[in-house]
Amino acid sequence: MKLYHGSNLGFCEIDLAKGLPAKDFGRGFYATSSLECAEKTARQRVVRLGGVPKVMVFEADDGVFDSLNVKKFAEPCREWALFVKANRKIDQPAEDHNRDNRYDVVVGPIANDKLSLLFRLYEKDLITVDEFAQRMKFKELYTQYSFHTERAVKLLRFKEVLNVK
Repeated sequence: MKLYHGSNLGFCEIDLAKGLPAKDFGRGFYATSSLECAEKTARQRVVRLGGVPKVMVFEADDGVFDSLNVKKFAEPCREWALFVKANRKIDQPAEDHNRDNRYDVVVGPIANDKLSLLFRLYEKDLITVDEFAQRMKFKELYTQYSFHTERAVKLLRFKEVLNVK
C-alpha cells in the first residue's frame, strides 16, 4: 500500500514529536491513500507556513497492521464523530479517544475543509452528533492513516519526495 504525506518541506524520517496534539485522531504522523489530497495539503501548508509544497511517499506491506492495535472507521458515523471531537477537545473528558496513544494506528475519513463548517456546528453543539454523522454521508471524503507509536511508524518505508506544482 502507498501512503502520501503533504507538507511545506521535504523529509525522509518521521518524527512523532512534531505532531500536534489536538488532531482528528490524536498526536501522530498523518498520511493518506490519495496523492491528490496530499498535494492539496502541501499547497495549503505553504500558504500558511511558507516553504515549498512536497509530498512524501511511503509504502507498507498489506497486512502490516495486523500486529498493531488499530482503530478503523470505514465511513463517517456517530462513533467517528465522537472520537474526532474527543481528540480535538483535549481538555474535555471522553470515553474513547487517542490522546494517550492507546491505538498504534487509526484509519478513517478526514474531517477536512469540506467539513469545517459542519464540524464547527457539531463542536459548538448546534447540531447533534447523529445529525452531523448523517450529513457527512453525502460528502466525498478522503481516508487518512494516522500513526501514533514508534512501533507503527517503523512499519512505513520511505520511498521518495515528490515536488508539487
